[in-house]
Amino acid sequence: MTQWYEASFGEDYLALYPHRNSEEARADVSAIIRLLEPPRQEPLLDLCCGAGRHLFALLEAGFSDLTGIDLSQTLLDVAQKQLDSQRTTHVRLVRSDMRDIPFREEFCTILSLFTSFGYFGDTAEDQCVLTAAYSALRPGGTFLMDTLNRAWTIAHLAPRTKDVIDGNVVSMTRTISPDGLRVEKDTRIEPIHGQPRTYRESVRMYETDDLRAMLGHAGFTDLRFYGALDGRPHDAMSPRTIAIAHRPSAQGPR
Repeated sequence: MTQWYEASFGEDYLALYPHRNSEEARADVSAIIRLLEPPRQEPLLDLCCGAGRHLFALLEAGFSDLTGIDLSQTLLDVAQKQLDSQRTTHVRLVRSDMRDIPFREEFCTILSLFTSFGYFGDTAEDQCVLTAAYSALRPGGTFLMDTLNRAWTIAHLAPRTKDVIDGNVVSMTRTISPDGLRVEKDTRIEPIHGQPRTYRESVRMYETDDLRAMLGHAGFTDLRFYGALDGRPHDAMSPRTIAIAHRPSAQGPR
């Protein structure tokens, strides 16, 4: 059976979120630089990079060794087309599942942005993502994850919206699962010509205590949580949950 995350991230996805653009990505990258000060000449991974908007913002900011991983070949093709037009050799794109990152001790920094965590129905599979990120980091490396703040999401949920995007009527219905742990969204696109298309999303909302335990289980230490990429303190009404964790530096021989 096709999972929702295998079907939802195609050409329609890019059309549905035109406000998730280069300007927003540049602002995110500027905030990340202030928050983390990641070394610009060391390898950096954008995990679940999509069509590459953050990769291009990182390039503009002077990062010179970038990798993007995503499961959607459609979105990777969009990113590759732009890379080809810029004739840059500083970015490699890899199609892979985030639970199985095909690198070991490769990156100094790994970023997981724009709610790319909590996709799986089993917590153990989400744990695999964190374990894979830990394995892909060099000793001493840093992992940053930008995900949902459960309390804020529930308080600000818009149950129904309807818009016209590129001439298509787009209806979205958002609900919280009966156990209160997932936010679920059903999107229906009604084009002027052709058949309607529907997509479903279902994302687990983890509390900071849950994330602290899961990151620790993966091996991460020195955990910090913020309420947004600007570094504000995290509380129940923070717009986001930003988790920063580190892979411990390699220990010398005893």
